[in-house]
Amino acid sequence: MREGHFILLGATGDLALRKIFPALYRAYRDQLLTPNILATGRSRFTQEEFLHVLDSKVKAKFAPKEQDLWENFTQKVRYASMDLNRAEDFRALQTSTLHPNTLIYFSIAPEFFALACAHLAQVGLNAPSAKIVLEKPLGVDLHSARAIHESIAQYYQESQIYRIDHYLGKQSVQNLLTWRASNPLLQSLWNKNHIDHVQISVCETLGVESRGGFYDPMGALRDMLQNHMLQMLSLLTLPLPNKLEAPLIRQAKLTLLKSLKPLQPKNLAKQVIRAQYSAHRDFVGYRQEPHINPQSQTETFVALKLEIDRPEWAGVPFYLRTGKRMGDSFVRARVAFKGGNFLEFHVQPNPSLCFKLAPFTLSSALESGMDAYQRLILDAFDSNQSAFNHQDELEAAWVWLDPILQAWQANETPLYFYPAGSFGPKEAFDLLEKEGRAWF
Repeated sequence: MREGHFILLGATGDLALRKIFPALYRAYRDQLLTPNILATGRSRFTQEEFLHVLDSKVKAKFAPKEQDLWENFTQKVRYASMDLNRAEDFRALQTSTLHPNTLIYFSIAPEFFALACAHLAQVGLNAPSAKIVLEKPLGVDLHSARAIHESIAQYYQESQIYRIDHYLGKQSVQNLLTWRASNPLLQSLWNKNHIDHVQISVCETLGVESRGGFYDPMGALRDMLQNHMLQMLSLLTLPLPNKLEAPLIRQAKLTLLKSLKPLQPKNLAKQVIRAQYSAHRDFVGYRQEPHINPQSQTETFVALKLEIDRPEWAGVPFYLRTGKRMGDSFVRARVAFKGGNFLEFHVQPNPSLCFKLAPFTLSSALESGMDAYQRLILDAFDSNQSAFNHQDELEAAWVWLDPILQAWQANETPLYFYPAGSFGPKEAFDLLEKEGRAWF
């Protein structure tokens, strides 16, 4: 049973109530963590009022028979109203003795990260035993990502920083690397001699819903591809380290991300397809969604082709696509072997592995285990950074993606449209079909 001190900045926000508190409770219920939780937020709640919020927003997710466990858990929660702009408010976090395992979770907007770090340091909460967990977005391009890091690095060392990507907490995503490392057959096949191409798809039936204010400045490239999808790609293709240990895994991911072949400006329009969903049947178009600019050029769909500049992957194309308001919701990675066989990782909705080796097809469900946030919070308490992003990884991804963003901002490539509820524009299908392939 782990013990620790958990400080949550932004405890009244949507992410905290939907993901973080349920994850903390599950870890407590499963006897994996006994946390002392200090929850902070702008709302001027009393202790009783905040516990009522937890009861109404979080407790309903769990079975009535867990009532006693839930009450025991909430007794470990203390609420403090706090304005991130007021240094004096951070005194509520000050303790005479810092717990040897203190985790501070930034469930706040990134523009407050530097200010929060400065105020935390003033009350001694940047000591070596303190760790901070940062939610994305950590920048919108290389320059802003570096600026955020430099402001935080004044107060915290890299070893204290945990940049969370909840996709890396999914058991099915972690299985990508585990299966490669533990299966000699796959290792022998995992190269250009046997693999025809690789596809990664992240498709959602949902539109932007009420998140228009956040989504419109971001778009699909920043929201999904820069982090979740490039991380999945790196786990599928990185040079396997001798041991699956955090420093070696992170270095291998960095090596891979730095090996992405730069996209040439003259080929961008052919290799990168951006699109936006339009009204269709019962669905409104993206530009008719709440809080969206009626002339918005923001992409809700991206499909692209890339290559990896490493001997084992020379000439192998990788196709990535992600989109909102699609015809179905799924996250899958398919490794297509020469001759028509394939290995497919189903990340969601039903984690499983499908291996087609003609004339046989083998399919095996994968136990999803604990939820991603629970696993990542426990990893952070254990000081295990293997499923968290290093700053160098973040920057390598932006180095590769920045030319795409710059071309889009200059309107050097077209913005296509696709009917809501479909699987993207015709041009995304052409991306593969002109090379004799098709999206799975």
